[in-house]
Amino acid sequence: MHRPHVLYVIRMNIEVRHLRALVALADHGTHTAAAAALGVTQPTLTRTVRQLERLCGDRLLEARTAAFTPRGTEVLARARRVVDECDALTADLAAHPVVRVGFAWLLPDRWYGRTRGDVESQHAVSVQLCRVDDPLAALGAGEVDIAVYRNRPPQLPAGTSTRLLGTEQRVLAISRNDEVAAMPVAQWEFLPSRPVVVNTVSGSTAADSLPRDGANRSVISCRNFDEWLELVAAGKGIGVVPELAARRVAHPDVAFIPITGAPPTPVRLAWRERPPPVRAVKAFLAVAFSHGHEIAGDPPPRATR
Repeated sequence: MHRPHVLYVIRMNIEVRHLRALVALADHGTHTAAAAALGVTQPTLTRTVRQLERLCGDRLLEARTAAFTPRGTEVLARARRVVDECDALTADLAAHPVVRVGFAWLLPDRWYGRTRGDVESQHAVSVQLCRVDDPLAALGAGEVDIAVYRNRPPQLPAGTSTRLLGTEQRVLAISRNDEVAAMPVAQWEFLPSRPVVVNTVSGSTAADSLPRDGANRSVISCRNFDEWLELVAAGKGIGVVPELAARRVAHPDVAFIPITGAPPTPVRLAWRERPPPVRAVKAFLAVAFSHGHEIAGDPPPRATR
């Protein structure tokens, strides 16, 4: 007696690896770079994308290129959402979640110490500091979860939310060799007539934010705090920074002088809103804003009924 032949049909479903391959191609521009980012070989990446095309029943990439077809662009948008949600779920399910905080220079010490301690003790979330030249760019690239910044960015990364954390008083930074470095206090409306050193990436004060002739001052540009400090020390110009620098920075050739009448420096936090923040990020934000008053040394807000 002959048994009838049984035909087994294996049906492949779309998997996260298919979507990651597509997103990597969009982010890195070439098959070689995308494969390296995913830690796979280029032939493996190519096969994965072709599998996804067969499952979609349409071409997603132009022949022999990493250029997306109209259909590919549509699929890519949905693939990003799925990949982001998978990453968020993985982070939420982690036994020891970590939140990465990006900063460029001089975190508000009192605020950060209290925030880190409460986040780690109350929410079992580890806080990892990431020193970067441009916290907002790092946030947009997914290298950090929260950015601390003081500058006025021309544009925030897409899908980003931001909120004022607190304010800091300002001080004048000037070379100790300058003839006016010994004055006990400076007035905001009458800052010394010197060029101004501006950290164009993450600095808290731009030339056009200075009083009177600020917009007409000569500007010495740099791209990080260390360069800024050395330029001031060399007498290339003056700088205006949060009072925190006077307490935390010890440079033999830089004097910090209090300024009367200066508007305070705003300190802000930024985070990605799409996809929604994971549990660790939400916990950090809640605690961080509850301690925002400590940036300026103010007493905690009174509870209201």
